[in-house]
Amino acid sequence: MSDSIHPLATAAPSTPAPDDGGQVGLRPPLGALSPFGAHPARFPVHRRPVLYLDFDGVLHHEEVYWAPKRGVYMKEPGHALFEWMPLLEAALGAHPEVGIVLSTSWVRAKGYNYALRRLSEPLQRRVVGATFHRRWHESTEFQSAARGLQVWSDVLRRQPAGWVALDDDDFGWPAWCRDQLVRTEGALGLSEPRVQDELAAALGRLSEDARRLRSGA
Repeated sequence: MSDSIHPLATAAPSTPAPDDGGQVGLRPPLGALSPFGAHPARFPVHRRPVLYLDFDGVLHHEEVYWAPKRGVYMKEPGHALFEWMPLLEAALGAHPEVGIVLSTSWVRAKGYNYALRRLSEPLQRRVVGATFHRRWHESTEFQSAARGLQVWSDVLRRQPAGWVALDDDDFGWPAWCRDQLVRTEGALGLSEPRVQDELAAALGRLSEDARRLRSGA
């Protein structure tokens, strides 16, 4: 495969999210379903909040490519793979109850274990799964869905106590959960102060919600 192709990026989605007329919040309009048809058996309910984590344009610059002899590499001069990962470790440090679900296209392109091992040990210990699973999803079907629908489908199955997504892809997010996306700029990722502030606020809300659930409030 030519290294002029960006195989780790999701192709332009052909399945945009339905619009609910501007409604926001966790609950979708009545009848909103997974874009992948009938749900498989649900995950065990995780009574912990989770962060849906993209890699490209979040933990490093978006210009990530693959070549047969080089493998996955950073094409943008002056940048390195996972250069901003310490910023995520720092952001999560005060929130030990928050898990991670991998929403990155690296899982589909390179496999779950490969993607998981690219993370630092502290972040690996937080990972509870991924949005893509070969047993449930045809790769082409999953790839054609907007990132927001991939995440929402996982939320419906996993039923976390709360969630937020960290991603540079904001195309086609369902209107009812768009406010749970912390959007990054592909060239800046987590290095942007605005993103750091928004993520800190979102993680704070998740932790507070989790405490209320534990206390029964």
